[in-house]
Amino acid sequence: MTFFACRYQKGEFLNQSDKEETYLQFIVDGIVSIYFVREDGSKYSLECGEDLLLIGEMAFASPPPSPFLFYAEAVTEVTSIVISLEQHRTALQKDRRFLNFLVYVLSRKLSLVTGCESISLPLEERVLNHMKYYCQDGILNGIEKTAFRLHCSSRHLQRVLNYLEQQKIVEKCAKGTYRLL
Repeated sequence: MTFFACRYQKGEFLNQSDKEETYLQFIVDGIVSIYFVREDGSKYSLECGEDLLLIGEMAFASPPPSPFLFYAEAVTEVTSIVISLEQHRTALQKDRRFLNFLVYVLSRKLSLVTGCESISLPLEERVLNHMKYYCQDGILNGIEKTAFRLHCSSRHLQRVLNYLEQQKIVEKCAKGTYRLL
């Protein structure tokens, strides 16, 4: 199998949630934070550590396209060993040791997800996360339905949007419609 090493600086993302994952990355050095952002803007941490981690296992285990909003961010400088899913999927599907490792990785993440709490974020951050990750083109349309999703009152959401507009983070496009700048 062909492979290569990849180095990431602190704060860099090891994956791009808006693109189909095409590689498996075995983290061999450094600390990586793996998390996802829910539609209500809350952030759930799946894993943060320096044990041997795997990035791309969801793309391996799920048929394309895999619409997962998982993020892998380097907490420190990180080194990974990378292999192409396209080139090696068939061989990996026949490799019992790899499949056992994959089951271990997925079950560990599942157990973490079932017991984890969301990271409490201020409503401003939850609104921005919702607009960035769930609103097409960053456009929030409909105060009441968005307030329901974000678990707040429509008046509170409107105050936050007005504040974000004053800060020039969003702009009002029409009544109840805001665009992320």
